Amino acid sequence: MKITHVLGHNSNWNVETYMQNSIGDAFLITAFTHGIHYDAKKLLKPILDLSMIDLQFYGKKESSNIEKGKLSEFDFHPANCEENDVTSVYFETCVKKAIKFQQDNGFKKIIIPNFYENEKVEDIIYLIKTINKYIKTLKEEDEEYYMTLPFANHIIIDKEKVEEILFACTDMDMNFDGYFVVCETKPEFRKKITTDIKVIRNLSTVLKTLKLQSFKTIYAYANWDAIIYLAQTDIDYLTIGSYENLRNFDISRFTNNSSGGPSKGYYFSEKLLNMVRAEHITLIKGTGNLKLVKNEKNIFSEVILKDGYNWNIHRPDINKCNLLAISRLFQEISSISDLKRRKKHVLSLIKNAIEIYKMLESKHVYLDNESSNYHLSVWKTYLKTS
Repeated sequence: MKITHVLGHNSNWNVETYMQNSIGDAFLITAFTHGIHYDAKKLLKPILDLSMIDLQFYGKKESSNIEKGKLSEFDFHPANCEENDVTSVYFETCVKKAIKFQQDNGFKKIIIPNFYENEKVEDIIYLIKTINKYIKTLKEEDEEYYMTLPFANHIIIDKEKVEEILFACTDMDMNFDGYFVVCETKPEFRKKITTDIKVIRNLSTVLKTLKLQSFKTIYAYANWDAIIYLAQTDIDYLTIGSYENLRNFDISRFTNNSSGGPSKGYYFSEKLLNMVRAEHITLIKGTGNLKLVKNEKNIFSEVILKDGYNWNIHRPDINKCNLLAISRLFQEISSISDLKRRKKHVLSLIKNAIEIYKMLESKHVYLDNESSNYHLSVWKTYLKTS
């Protein structure tokens, strides 16, 4: 498994953690943030040989109306379509130009873009088969092609639709080296990850099935919920991101102008398997229980847990702490090659996290909303029954 930094807003934090702290192995450049002149940026030049690019066709034409977005800089991007509808012929042309753009710019791992909110499974399958035939004549020995599988929420919760797409993707005649999996999980309000068992079950099936059929997988815009998927299968590239929109895919970010709103920030606790609000960290610290949730051997954690630290979601130490903690968990889990042992290990991590939450409550420390243990019982139930 290679841990892959998603390069969006404040990408310097990701690059710095790689260069200075050996966090991560690869990079995913986001077209929305960096635009067509990404290669001219001093920040990105040192890591281009380790990078892929997601050209992010997700939002169709609406992407051109989003403030600060740079998708329309790519003349082949559907954001530039002047027609009322993006026809299949027009889109296929866009995809082929996107492939050529990556070839011409020296990318060896080529991500084939796809629409996200397409409701017709047959249209998704049609494009997969069409582009599969097209790349057969293009592939060079040193190139790998990853077809984007964009699972909208209404598709990923539908077992039959998921199986239909998987059946097409695992055809013996497929020329793709692997798949770039993007999934809209839609967590509930004031939650960071989904607890929808249908999403967990079906997305896990996608990742497991693709690996069983010897395809490589990239789980893109992955949150720390990847723990539950990694417990049962190997994932070749698993992304980590600083801000939430780089960890939790939301189609509205490619169709509307939106803001995440103000926040003092979050602390990812390896012991709780959860993001904990800054206000709750202050509460835990004030009651003398910080050792129960504190990440060990994390230099950024040491900084932000000092007395008087000014919490703010836009401070680098907070984000770097989370990148280190989450990547460390992913590495720990993936290092167990035997999948039965790996699953037991993740269950033990979940059990320990549940016990720590109980210990905190026994000391009259109560965590609610995002900081609570809302997800752990669902994870335990899923792994125990799958």
